[in-house]
Amino acid sequence: MASNDYTLPSHLDGDGARLNLQHEAFRLILDDKLLHTQLPLDFSGRVLDIGTGTGIWAAEFASRYPASAVVGVDLYEPALSPTPSNLQFRVTDVEKNWDLPENAFDIIHGRMFLFLLKDPHAVLKRCFASLKPGGFVEFQEMQHPYQTDEAEVTPTLRFSRLRVEAAAKCGFDRSVVESLDEALREAGFTDIKISKFRFPIGPWMDEKRMKLVGEKYLQCLRWGMVGLSKVVLIKGLGWKEERVVEACEEVVADLGKGKVYAPIRVAVARKGASGEV
Repeated sequence: MASNDYTLPSHLDGDGARLNLQHEAFRLILDDKLLHTQLPLDFSGRVLDIGTGTGIWAAEFASRYPASAVVGVDLYEPALSPTPSNLQFRVTDVEKNWDLPENAFDIIHGRMFLFLLKDPHAVLKRCFASLKPGGFVEFQEMQHPYQTDEAEVTPTLRFSRLRVEAAAKCGFDRSVVESLDEALREAGFTDIKISKFRFPIGPWMDEKRMKLVGEKYLQCLRWGMVGLSKVVLIKGLGWKEERVVEACEEVVADLGKGKVYAPIRVAVARKGASGEV
C-alpha cells in the first residue's frame, strides 16, 4: 500500500492521540492484554508488528516481554522516544515492498490494517512466508459497516455504510474481515480461531469495562470522523470537502445515540511446525 493510496490520517497528521486511545480500547476488551493469545512472561521470540502506527503496541510489548525482539513496520516511522532497547522501527510498504525475511518471526501482529489493503490476501501469504514454522499470527480487526441489534437505522449507521461503498470504489475490499478464517486458510495457516468482540459507540453496554470501551471509542470517532472519512469519500464518491465536513458534523451529533457498535474480530492462526500448508 503506497502512501498515496492510504485513506486514513497518520500520527504525522496529528492523529496520534486518537490511535493511542483506540489502543486503550483494544487493551480493555482483551482484559489488559496486548494479545488474545496467552504468552509466558519470559517469552523470548521475534515479533513483527505490521502497521505499527504510533508504535504504542510495539513499545508496550517490548517492555512487557524484555527478552523478546520486536520490529514495528509502517509507511511512516513513529515519533516515539525513548523506545525499549529490544524494539526497532522500519519504514516499509507491505504491499509494494515486502522486504522482510522468510521464516524469521515467532509472532506477527496486525491491528486495524487488513481492511486498508488493496490486496490483503497477498499480504497474508507474505506473513505466512515470514513466520517461523510453528509460529502464529494474530490480527485484531474491525468489521465494517457498523451494526446494531435495533430496528432503527441511524445517521451513524447510514454514514458507515456509505464509507464502505466509497472504500470499495477506491479498491479496498472491507469484507475481508468477515471471511478472515477463509483468507487465512487460503494463505496456508492452520489452527485458525476467530474470537468476536464489540466496540460499542458510547457507554450503553451494562458491564463497567464495556462502558469504558464505549466511552473511549466514542471519543475516538469524535476526534477523528473528518480525518477517517475525507479521503475515501472524496476519492470514492467524488464529494467536495465541504460536503464531507457537513456530513461528519451530522454524524458526530448523532454518535452515542442508539445501541450501535463496531464488530471486532480477533483471528489467531499458526504456521505448521514444518512450514507445510
